Amino acid sequence: MNSQFFPNYDDYSINEHNSQIQTYGHRLYKDQTLYEYLLEFLLVFISPKSEGLTKYDEVKRDRFYFNDLKDESKQIYYYPTPRMGLKRFIFFNRSDLEKRFEVDRFALEEHRKHLKQSIQVETSAYNHEFALDVIQDLFYGYNGIVGKRSWFAQSLLPLAPEIIFTESIGNKKTRSEILQPEKNLLIDIDRKFQFNQHMFMARGGEVYYLHVLQGLKQFPPECREIISNKLKELVTSIPQLSSLADFVQSEWEDFIDLEETKEDFHYIKKKIEVIPKDYEDVAPYTVKELQNLLNSELDTFEKVELLGMLIAIQIIRMMTHRSNKVLNIEKKQPLVIDLTKVTQGAIRKQAVQSYEQLEENLFRAIFNAYDEEKESHKKNAITDAAKDTSLLVRKLGKDIGLVIPPTGVNMRMTLDENLVKILVLTLISPGERLLFTTFLQKCYEQYNIIIGPKEAELHFDDVAYLNDFNENERIFLELLRNCGFLKNLSDATSIVENPFKG
Repeated sequence: MNSQFFPNYDDYSINEHNSQIQTYGHRLYKDQTLYEYLLEFLLVFISPKSEGLTKYDEVKRDRFYFNDLKDESKQIYYYPTPRMGLKRFIFFNRSDLEKRFEVDRFALEEHRKHLKQSIQVETSAYNHEFALDVIQDLFYGYNGIVGKRSWFAQSLLPLAPEIIFTESIGNKKTRSEILQPEKNLLIDIDRKFQFNQHMFMARGGEVYYLHVLQGLKQFPPECREIISNKLKELVTSIPQLSSLADFVQSEWEDFIDLEETKEDFHYIKKKIEVIPKDYEDVAPYTVKELQNLLNSELDTFEKVELLGMLIAIQIIRMMTHRSNKVLNIEKKQPLVIDLTKVTQGAIRKQAVQSYEQLEENLFRAIFNAYDEEKESHKKNAITDAAKDTSLLVRKLGKDIGLVIPPTGVNMRMTLDENLVKILVLTLISPGERLLFTTFLQKCYEQYNIIIGPKEAELHFDDVAYLNDFNENERIFLELLRNCGFLKNLSDATSIVENPFKG
């Protein structure tokens, strides 16, 4: 066992993995997109789970909860449902033509034929084919991740448990040569995907799930229940979608007759690995921020968007905290926010230098576990290490608007209206208020964000340009006011308020 990691599995050897995994957990990967962190985290949350591998029938009714993980020697397993029939129904006809294999075209045609016999159209003005197109368009209207991906790699927004899909990877040779329409069982067409490889849902959501568990272990049980209920409320916000998704998938399963196959394909098995124990230092912040955001009364779509961005910010914090620990750096890694438009000013210079140092530390930290002999056979080991550490944080930062410019030099951190909203909604409980000066302190304490001169003075020895941070602070004050979060008690005193109380 290795007490430096969480959970502390009996039979897990972290040293067998590459240096990025040993440093930042199993694992954070460059190809995972912003929303896929959120989707994978929610997939774990909504799925039946067990501590240690067990029979699905023993856990299938237990969903929408966080493990209490009293015994850290047992690995966490979760059991998501593939729902490939529903996924094909939604995405196939809208996906890249080159990636529409004939065997899936055949399966979709059979699915739609069966659905036509199962639905009723109460007006002669529309036929069954049109009705199915409307249903398909309805689902597709909630698309979250599409692009030029194959249909089986696309995703919807997590507004119903039935449309939070696990990753599925289709092998071209299998789907174009081995599987043949009308020669294979329809169930085989669905089963012949890879469900345990990681390409887009690359374990980042699992890492975040474990991090939330670290935090929940430091709070009373009521907190676990509150967050579980709020997340369940979020992902069940449109029950009509659940009913419709369940209908489309269950009709497909009835048609292919799962009972006759003598094999249960309602679930697959996935296991969660480990993360550094150091993450637990910032885990209480993560839990409290998550709770505040979930308790805020927002439009469901906006809450989903902000939650995805919050996870990215928290992962950046986890990684920067871990790099400091590994490198024995005592001071926090500051996130200097540049809100000014002065290209040659002291703020710009400090923000650029600060961000360069952040990326350098993230990359340097992996060499603490880097084994040149073990990784010498990998031609691009160092390049991949950069992509999965400093460049991963850069990508997440740019995706949420925290790191600018989108392309080019002089990268630094800034804030837009969405990021300001996240700060307010996560640092202040709904309906409560903080003095502006206290709010700046909390931004620094929890997110390492430096905006004004008082926080800058804690980090930088050169006090000559600290006055330049006054302008930065003034711009931030105006940004809060324009977003509707600021109230003036007097000329000298302002308060910041989270107004989203139910």
